[in-house]
Amino acid sequence: MPEEKKQFEELTIKFGKGLAEDFTGKDGTAYKRILIPNTDPADHSPWASFVLPAKAVHENQYGKGLWAKIPAEGHTTVTKPERTDGVDGEIVWQNRKESVLNAELKEMVEAYKTRNPQAREAAPRESAREKLDSLAKETAAKLSPEGRKAKPKDRGPEH
Repeated sequence: MPEEKKQFEELTIKFGKGLAEDFTGKDGTAYKRILIPNTDPADHSPWASFVLPAKAVHENQYGKGLWAKIPAEGHTTVTKPERTDGVDGEIVWQNRKESVLNAELKEMVEAYKTRNPQAREAAPRESAREKLDSLAKETAAKLSPEGRKAKPKDRGPEH
């Protein structure tokens, strides 16, 4: 009887080129560190990251993004730098490592897809034409005829 290969379900993670950093491990193997942007725009802490082998990360057909397949039933270690206060009030950065389900990892990396672009402040935007018109009126008021004096034109030395 021929042996059957186990089929693993895979998840495809898609992310931008700017989120991947190349590096070489101590063993000489090429890896990519994939950064995970913070979901909260007000959160300015350093981004979390995870590592995949470089040969597992591929460029999409348009050359603008990257993708990787990871097993659906697995865990990945996510590293996040955290700031702590050390001795004498100095700042110390330590990496916090956490094992995350790959399904959750996909949601974290692709959080930009769930973000609502209309959620930004719906403040009325000022028209550039109206802005230009008001600026022209202000400038004309500043340069009114009573405020200006005629300057003689300099024609250079006379012969």
